[in-house]
Amino acid sequence: MAQLQVTVVEGRNLKKKDFFSESDPFVRIYLDDKHQTQKTKVKSNTKNPYWSEIFVFNHLKGQNFLHIDVYDKDLLFNDKIGSLKINLQDLYENKHIDNWYNLPSRFGVSSNGEIHLILDYQPLQL
Repeated sequence: MAQLQVTVVEGRNLKKKDFFSESDPFVRIYLDDKHQTQKTKVKSNTKNPYWSEIFVFNHLKGQNFLHIDVYDKDLLFNDKIGSLKINLQDLYENKHIDNWYNLPSRFGVSSNGEIHLILDYQPLQL
């Protein structure tokens, strides 16, 4: 089974979702099937969180997209700051990607911030 390692490094300029303070962001990560959902710790009162957390996924053939959802943690309901869907085809070829990704607004007109991810892929060893 191949492995996908995702390092959630940091976020910057995340859109404020709270009225009286900055957001309390965390990141939820999953592959196409949502069976392996993982998430970062919550960072309190910041729009520029630093996580530096590493997650490893068992990767099966056909799981070609990595989903990233950034939320603001609240008492009752978590507010979604932004989402993105990363096509893993380039990663299969290059084996390593270190990139900042834009979190587009709901209609794609503006940005809800950026997230820095490092992706590493180790193919199945026979």
